[in-house]
Amino acid sequence: MANFLSGLVSEAGGSLVDAVGSALDKLFTSDEERKSLDNELSKASMQYDIEIKKLGVQEATAYLADVGSARDNQSRVQESEHASWLSKNVQPMLAVGILGLTFFMYWFIVFSPQSKEMMNTPMKDIVIYILGALTTVATQVVSYFFGSSQGSAEKGKQLGKELAKKD
Repeated sequence: MANFLSGLVSEAGGSLVDAVGSALDKLFTSDEERKSLDNELSKASMQYDIEIKKLGVQEATAYLADVGSARDNQSRVQESEHASWLSKNVQPMLAVGILGLTFFMYWFIVFSPQSKEMMNTPMKDIVIYILGALTTVATQVVSYFFGSSQGSAEKGKQLGKELAKKD
């Protein structure tokens, strides 16, 4: 999403720079003045791109801090000797429940005789919506407990760098 927004803003910024440049071309007559203005506009465009990149880095940093904070909190609860059984186990129980419900819905749609009848009614859209929502949440549960694809990609890059150093 951030790449889409930065691309959209970059394109809008580029077309704005072009429009301002062509309007100012009419005001300045010498080639030296035009070149100077083009240089200034290029500098402004580069500075804008740098700021957009900085915002992207800040967004990624905030996201990683949030993920780290959630995992640290869960670790503190698990390690606390004063935490109740329920507080230590509510996250894993919810995770198992969500995954179980998701797989049950898959099974129900594929193997249940009622599902064939239901797929010809308006309930079909509701079932598909619920299944999509459960699939999304199940993906997030698995990513939380077993690592996200972004983390896996970063680990892969790091391993590649380490292997390149050894060669």
